[in-house]
Amino acid sequence: MSMCVLYIIQEIISTDVLNSIYMVVCILVFLIAFFPLHRKGKMLVGFLFVMGIIIHYFQGNRALELFSGITQNLALLSIILLAPLLSIPLKREGVIDGVVTKLDEQKNNERRTFYGVSTFMMFLAPILNMGALRIVHGFVENLHISAKLLSRSYYGGFTPAVIWSPFFASVGIVLYIAELSYLSYMLVGITFAFLQVVIGIILLRPEKGNKEKVQNNPTNRSADRKNVFLLIGFVFGLLALLIIEEAITHQPMLLLVCLNCLLIPFLWVIFRRKFSEMKSELRIYKDRVTNKSNMEMGIFLGAGLFGNALVQTSIVDVLQNVIVWSSEGSIFFLFLFVICFITLMAVIGIHQIIVVPIILTILLTSDINISMLAAAFMCIFSWMLSSAISPLNALNIIISSCVRKDGLTVAFKWNGKYFFGVTGMAFIYVYFLNVIG
Repeated sequence: MSMCVLYIIQEIISTDVLNSIYMVVCILVFLIAFFPLHRKGKMLVGFLFVMGIIIHYFQGNRALELFSGITQNLALLSIILLAPLLSIPLKREGVIDGVVTKLDEQKNNERRTFYGVSTFMMFLAPILNMGALRIVHGFVENLHISAKLLSRSYYGGFTPAVIWSPFFASVGIVLYIAELSYLSYMLVGITFAFLQVVIGIILLRPEKGNKEKVQNNPTNRSADRKNVFLLIGFVFGLLALLIIEEAITHQPMLLLVCLNCLLIPFLWVIFRRKFSEMKSELRIYKDRVTNKSNMEMGIFLGAGLFGNALVQTSIVDVLQNVIVWSSEGSIFFLFLFVICFITLMAVIGIHQIIVVPIILTILLTSDINISMLAAAFMCIFSWMLSSAISPLNALNIIISSCVRKDGLTVAFKWNGKYFFGVTGMAFIYVYFLNVIG
């Protein structure tokens, strides 16, 4: 919590002393998260951390400069850690009960369960970012839904938001670098997200089950409907609040999401005077963070350090030459290289927040015949795909940890046909964007 609060303060008021304290706290959090990890986790996280320090050392860095980049992924990590706090008012006010009850009634019908969980995720993901995964799983983990079905529901409901939502770093950073307004990209993102949902329904939904297994309770339909409307109102209300805050403060959207994760539960406690309930929920929250988030904290901090060190090498010059060469073939060959490179970097621990700006800058400044929207979509889609299938990225890490299965099985064995399908559609879509652009 101290690390997350320091991230918020540092984004608003940045000083050299504060930055040093911020970095030291992140190092301490890394060490606290590192030691409880299992053996494989320690080997992976330790490799990223140590190699990052070694590369920095040979680049001439000393003292705290050896840990440069350890704070690089704190915006996303803070959202992951803080977003579950938003679920406290929803949970304690009974707003979420109707949704969970409905899912519980239909848990014996796999197709309806898939639709229900995916839709639940679609409502929360565009605003809560990675935190939506933790919140939704916190509500459905006790329903005894199969791990395979849960992973498909999570991917099918979450990944479209990475393509269109302005509250994701993928969209925000790419549009900022390309100097595109969100309105100019919105139709592009939402259209492909819709196609992605259709592909997900076709490829991920289970076979039809026995409809007689679905249990309905007509006496609770009115209350369930009310809770669903309240949930929708909460989501759109938070969306409107974030838009207003961004227009007034001009602060980064990820920072505003973190602030609201703290502010909304605090205001709920004050106005509803639910102090004892909040104390109980914070105890549960503390246990969940300390017992289930160590791998995420270690990966995010270690990967930030390693990626920051690696990107300062001569790899950028080589990359520009390869991109220009690949663009001389065709738009498909260029897109294939962008996808493969960003995914490869994600697999070895270099976050998209480092790689994508480099790729996009080269695409826009080099003598490459590609439209602005096509270049932006290339980077955003590659960000989404690499996040979903890389075992070192948050999306894959969280989903695999929720369903308690390794990331490769979750991404490739259980959902591989989905990612193959949306990638094929993306190639057609990029060609279309380049033609009309």
